[in-house]
This record gives sequence, C-alpha cells and structure tokens, in this order.
Amino acid sequence: MAIKFHYHKAARDVARLGISRGDLLCHVYSDSSLEELVAWGRACGWHPAYLDLRNDLPHFDAFRTRLRFCGQGVSRREFIQDVRIWRAKRRATETQRA
Repeated sequence: MAIKFHYHKAARDVARLGISRGDLLCHVYSDSSLEELVAWGRACGWHPAYLDLRNDLPHFDAFRTRLRFCGQGVSRREFIQDVRIWRAKRRATETQRA
C-alpha cells in the first residue's frame, strides 16, 4: 500500500488551468485503494472532488505549486503495470455487478 507519483509533460495547453504544453505534471495515485488516495489528498489539503475518476486509474493531477507534495516518481513501466492492475480490478467489479 503506497501513494505513487508518475511525472510527465503536458501534451497540450490547458488554458483554464494555466498549463502550457511541456509543463511538468504528476499523476498521484494509490497502488491499492481509492480510500488511501483520498486520505493522502485530505492530508495535503486536496478535496476529493479534485480526483480524476474518468480513466482506469483514479488519481490526482498535480501541477505548478502542487508538485511540492509529490515524491520520487515511478518508472513508466511501473506506472503502466499499476494501470493494468486497476483496470483488472474495475473489470472484476463490473462483472460482479452484472
């Protein structure tokens, strides 16, 4: 159980957030549970409404001054592995509901 950080560069401008193409961004995510991620976010003063739940991996998007909360990043390989684990969890949950 850990909070993990995956750094990447913005692929495009997002004017409403003040992000420019090439800016450093960070996906902040838990390798085990949404509850752990929400607790980490609250400890940093981040509201759960900031969570990005649109994709397979629930995460916070950190940029600009919020990057100060981020730790050492994981490799792209580890990040992809974690995304696949979360995807499998979601599919299993969806299958149980059906």
